[in-house]
Amino acid sequence: MSINRRRFWLLVSYLLLLLPLIGYGASQAMQTKVNSPIDWVNSDFPARNDYDQFCQVFGNSDTVIISWPECTIDNPDLDRFVKALCTADEFQDEQQQWYFERVISGRELYRSLNAPQMGLANEEVHSRLRGTFIGEDGKTTCIIVSFTPEGLQKRKALVASIRDALQQHCQLETDQIHLAGPIIDGLEIDLASKDSLDRFVLPSTLIVLIICWICLRSFRAALLVFGLSLLAQGITLALIHYSGESITALLIVMPPLIQVLAVAGGVHLVNYYFDAVKDPNIEQPAAYAFQIGWLPCLLSAGTTAIGLASLLVSGLTPIRLFGGYAACGVLITTGLLLTLIPGMFSVWPLKSKPPKSTESESSQPERQDVWFYLTATLNKQHLPIACVSLIAMAAAGYGISRINTSVRIETLFPEQSTILADYHWLEDHVGSLVPIEVVLTCTPEAQLSFREQLLLVWNIEQELKKTENLNRTISTMTFAPRFPRPANLSRELFQYQANEALLGMKSQFIDSGYLKEQEGQRQFRITTYVSSLNNADYNAYLDLIGDKVETTIQSSFETVPNGISTQRTGIMPLVHEIQRQLMVDLFKSFLFAFVIIAVVMTIVQGGIVAGLVSMVSNVFPPLMIFGLLGWLSVSVDIGSVMTASVALGIAVDDTLHYLTFFRRRLDAGYSAVDSVLYAYRHCGKAMIQTSLICGLGLLVFAFSNFVPTSRFAWMMFGLLFMALLGDLIVLPALLLGPLGRFFTVATEQDAAEPSASPCSSSN
Repeated sequence: MSINRRRFWLLVSYLLLLLPLIGYGASQAMQTKVNSPIDWVNSDFPARNDYDQFCQVFGNSDTVIISWPECTIDNPDLDRFVKALCTADEFQDEQQQWYFERVISGRELYRSLNAPQMGLANEEVHSRLRGTFIGEDGKTTCIIVSFTPEGLQKRKALVASIRDALQQHCQLETDQIHLAGPIIDGLEIDLASKDSLDRFVLPSTLIVLIICWICLRSFRAALLVFGLSLLAQGITLALIHYSGESITALLIVMPPLIQVLAVAGGVHLVNYYFDAVKDPNIEQPAAYAFQIGWLPCLLSAGTTAIGLASLLVSGLTPIRLFGGYAACGVLITTGLLLTLIPGMFSVWPLKSKPPKSTESESSQPERQDVWFYLTATLNKQHLPIACVSLIAMAAAGYGISRINTSVRIETLFPEQSTILADYHWLEDHVGSLVPIEVVLTCTPEAQLSFREQLLLVWNIEQELKKTENLNRTISTMTFAPRFPRPANLSRELFQYQANEALLGMKSQFIDSGYLKEQEGQRQFRITTYVSSLNNADYNAYLDLIGDKVETTIQSSFETVPNGISTQRTGIMPLVHEIQRQLMVDLFKSFLFAFVIIAVVMTIVQGGIVAGLVSMVSNVFPPLMIFGLLGWLSVSVDIGSVMTASVALGIAVDDTLHYLTFFRRRLDAGYSAVDSVLYAYRHCGKAMIQTSLICGLGLLVFAFSNFVPTSRFAWMMFGLLFMALLGDLIVLPALLLGPLGRFFTVATEQDAAEPSASPCSSSN
């Protein structure tokens, strides 16, 4: 047995020994963990840090908003349901620790404000709560449940228990219950990711196997490539598990991506092997396939890994995880392909049907096939094709400047989904659901009485209520009584008595969650709500609220005292910053990948101009697709952002395979026309096959109910199709034009052409 065969069998033996560990790690990684858009950034993200500080002061904002058609302020079922939430065993752990921080019932809140000691008319109570805890009909209300961190980890079971409690105590059917809020958002993302795994992984896998079989025309070769792709998937998933992570909704497309990349590389190697089998002059086809395939495969893997690793510069956690693990998966995949495919073919060689007639390499270009006619057409029309392509890229570049990003709820789920239907119902019957929090901080340095501080809160709230689409607010003053001033009481004495009375209610304000006091510093919370479903510009809302608050503070004093400050925080400012980060990541990761890959290409092609020309076909796909999104005003979500750098890395694969054969022929002294035809015939079929396998294998996920996954799938399909056009049309057109001379090796052989193809006469 030769040394190479012994090495092969040792490698196979080690892989078989590791297979149980790989299988266990892969299965554990597929157990999806808690997902939420809030978790897409960590505490190093400034807006997340502000939000975490707000939650530490005023409580966790991981809430569920609950309502149903008969959820009204005069329905006693609400009391029984709230009591169950507070006392039932399923809402407590083994140590009788409650899984909720707070349960707020609109019915209880309405009754407390209607108490005689509050001195409020019924109309004023409705005015204070309308749009937040009471709907426009004056009756419909809601219940808000805030989860503890421990409860958040059990949110699936707790939400199911909440539904059961509603059915038991309020006699509701499942379709009558409407739930919303961050807890439901994250839970629905969990369910959508699991649904995608359950429904689409197997069809995607079968499609890859079938197309691979059809393309290679050998079941044994297809099974070999397919098996290696599954092994590459398993090792990558095991790596995720053993490094302490698990699959999230944004990572579910990574395993099929690794699979199709493995199949793509395997198809190229198998085609090289089949070409070698057809040539009787080649004694060891497996060694020959490795010899001619290892360089383009390594270069392709390196550039693809660079494209994926560029996502590590992202400020969003799931994008970084995707980029890092996918890059590792690509390198692992390449190692498996370059060792196991040639090794397997050496042990069990495949025999391909011999061609009808054998032709020498010099006479092969005379054969008139589809590649012959494509080369002849491009040779005649290379200038208009190149010009049209460059003009289209310029137009697409302008379209990219019009791109918008979004991570809002309606961009995560399809319009017909249950969660969006619940959001619509709640906003129509109760009020807007997206809070923007304003925190007013008053230190002892401000030298304001408690009453004066509350009046400042009142003024800010009233000013916000005058603003269109921001008229739904709740603050510390929502829970304050009204003190009528007796006619015989002086202004100073009334203010003193009112201040003392308000100080006596301070504990109630604190219990409401809208006031916190520490070391003489008081923080007042003002919440204004905006719709989660309209097309409003949240950035404009944030700026408007900031201007309103500052203007109100300045107009309340002749000179604004020291010790007064404000801060805007909450879910919406955090989401806004995530959206801004998405746009930054899109350009930053793509620019990083482009620069690194361009440097690699200039080195590989042996010249700056040649390297940049080769990058045109690689920039072509993401430029065209994202430019189209910009022109169509389609918002880019987190799934879309990942495709740009991924597509750039994948597009380089076929470019490198094509240019490798083009340069080999060119360096042998043949013309550019003959070299283009030679490259077509050696890897054109494999390029089409890999694009079909990758594109159709991923396209299955376009039917996912999780929109970022769906959009990732169809965008990758479009990008792969554009990459194929770039490599088969745009790149050869450039090579056949004036720019092609930068690929020519300046040797004495350039003057002589040992062989000229018929299509070269049109050059």
